[in-house]
This record gives sequence, structure tokens and C-alpha cells, in this order.
Amino acid sequence: MLNVLRIITTLSGLGLLLVGVLWWLQPAAAAEILGASLLDGAGRSTQIGDSAAFFIGAGGLLALGAMRNQATLVISGGVLVGLVIPGRVLSATTHGGAWTPDEIVGECIVLGIALMTAAAIHRQNAQSVFR
Repeated sequence: MLNVLRIITTLSGLGLLLVGVLWWLQPAAAAEILGASLLDGAGRSTQIGDSAAFFIGAGGLLALGAMRNQATLVISGGVLVGLVIPGRVLSATTHGGAWTPDEIVGECIVLGIALMTAAAIHRQNAQSVFR
């Protein structure tokens, strides 16, 4: 079971990494994938820089943690993705943003998988004689 979780987590992380790199190379395409429009001026610089950093950071933590069997990295990446959820809810309820239930469900799934993977890695490492 752990190997399946690690593979799913790694693939999720690699997918996020690809979106992050896409923000650097083809920002209009990355924005379109996410259902966003590309901003102008300083907003565009912030959008591209922050979005790429988030996706590369969260994806890298998930993938690296799963590949290296390190629960702390996996949970860190999962929590970063999970923190998007309250931001989306606040945006929709307080700041006039659109509801994005499909994205919220996807983020909940990534967070849940990261939590399960980190717990399984932790259990395995706690039982291992060679820590």
C-alpha cells in the first residue's frame, strides 16, 4: 500500500511541478489551465513569480518526499496545497471571487493523499531497524 501511495504522491507532485514550470515558460497557457486570466504589469510579474514558486515548491516537496520516503517533506507539500482551500473559500465568500468546487475537491484529494502517504511513511520508518 505504501508504494502505491508513494507513486500517487510522486505523480501529483510532478504534475504540480509541470504547472509551475509552465508558469515560467508559457504563463498564458498556465493561467488558462487554471481558469484564470493573465494579469498586466506588476500584477503579471507577481502572478507568474508567485504561482510558479507555489507550484514548484509544493510539487517538489510532494515528489521529493515520496521518492526519498520522508514524511516531513510530503506533509509540507500537502499542507501548502491544503492552504489554498481556505483562500478559495474566503475569496468566494468575502472578496467577490467565483466558487471553484472542482478545484477545492482536487486540493482536498491531494491533501488527503499527502496525509495518508506521510502517515504510512512514518509508520514504516518507525518500524524500521535501519533508521
